[in-house]
Amino acid sequence: MMKEIKRAGFLLKGVRDVLQAFRLTFEEKRMWMTLGGSVLFAFVLAIAVILLDTRLVTALDYFPAFLLTSVNLAKSILSLLAGSLFSVATFTFATMLSVISFYSSNFSPRTVENFLLHKTSMQTLGIFLGGFIYCLSSLFFMRSSENEQLVISATVALVYALACVVYFIKFVYNVATSVQLEKLVIKIYKEADTIVDETIAYFQEKPVFDHLPQLETLHQYTVHADRNGYVEYINFDRLVELSTEFEGITVLRFRIGEFLSGNEPLAIFYTNQKLEDEPRLQEVLNRSLTYETEPSTMFDPNFARKKLIEIALRAVSPGINDPNTAIHILHYKALLDAKFARLPGRFVLMGEEKKDFDEEALRYSGCVFYDFNNFSKDLYESYWQLIHYMKADISGVVALFDSLLTVAYAAHPKKLSYIKDYSNYLSNLTSPNFTERLDRQNIEERQQRILGIVCDEEK
Repeated sequence: MMKEIKRAGFLLKGVRDVLQAFRLTFEEKRMWMTLGGSVLFAFVLAIAVILLDTRLVTALDYFPAFLLTSVNLAKSILSLLAGSLFSVATFTFATMLSVISFYSSNFSPRTVENFLLHKTSMQTLGIFLGGFIYCLSSLFFMRSSENEQLVISATVALVYALACVVYFIKFVYNVATSVQLEKLVIKIYKEADTIVDETIAYFQEKPVFDHLPQLETLHQYTVHADRNGYVEYINFDRLVELSTEFEGITVLRFRIGEFLSGNEPLAIFYTNQKLEDEPRLQEVLNRSLTYETEPSTMFDPNFARKKLIEIALRAVSPGINDPNTAIHILHYKALLDAKFARLPGRFVLMGEEKKDFDEEALRYSGCVFYDFNNFSKDLYESYWQLIHYMKADISGVVALFDSLLTVAYAAHPKKLSYIKDYSNYLSNLTSPNFTERLDRQNIEERQQRILGIVCDEEK
């Protein structure tokens, strides 16, 4: 029975690894797969229609007569649609380039993918290009000897053209909403909120620690990176299996989304056994990571939040000077920060802790420690640029304190103490920039509200 359970567990992990690998591959090729899928559909449709029109498949006799047209009429319709669809495809592509330029100059270069990788954008372009291919293919296989025969290609082209109109309307609506800043902020927030929820759901059932346990083992091995790039995904199941195989503890020294350079320390492996095959440890641990040349929001909630911050930074820059947009973004960013603030602990333990052993090295053998929720660092680094640009604007400073207040209301007791310290840091940076009593009073009032929050353990 136990063997069957273990076998089922290994099978489940294998399926999960395959799904994650497919998800990563699809994310990297999403634009080409969406565009290519639409073109491929049109090409397959053209083959099916050609088989019907050339009577290689004798099924047209079962179609209603009003769906069939003469070859000459079909040629006229297909010729007209081929030119029209290619012209609209060119217009769609030009519009996409204009929107991309608008995003880069007014929002942030990192937000371009939110429009470019949108399903409607790529599908619309692919459908028009596919329609052009369909019309050309159908025209090529229409022979003069078929003048007395009826064909269905024109009717299919007409239905396809109506579908193109629907998708073009969706594309216009998508462009109209995408260039609206408020809509973009909401879209990025929802994307980030989904990623945050998935990340928390994955780790929330694991044991957490405020600090790493004191690990004392006979041997310690430092594992180095063998590639350069951003860490997009960590296969924790494989790392746990690796730690179990080598009878040790893996402590990761990086987080998802960080940029690693070749030969940079990745992890420290603690064990009481002298490893005979250390190069294999280095190789297998590196193969447990997926690198990319650019950051991705798929498994990195911090990068999802950075997109919001970058839009806020562009808004408060001297060239645009739109603090109200930054204030609007701070409200939503605080909601994301609050989800991590309410979580206890910082380090998460992947693997099964042995309850029967007193020594730390034996209790955590076969486990992996990961810096899941470094709340103090994330909060500090996410605000420091905004503070630099907003510290002399009273409305911006008040918004920063209000954002911090939103996070503090939801914070775990241990996170709340850091938020209070951070409010003092924020006050020391901003208060000297204001000499008027009302401005200082406004700042002090919000700081006192943060300092006055009492958690259940303090009551």
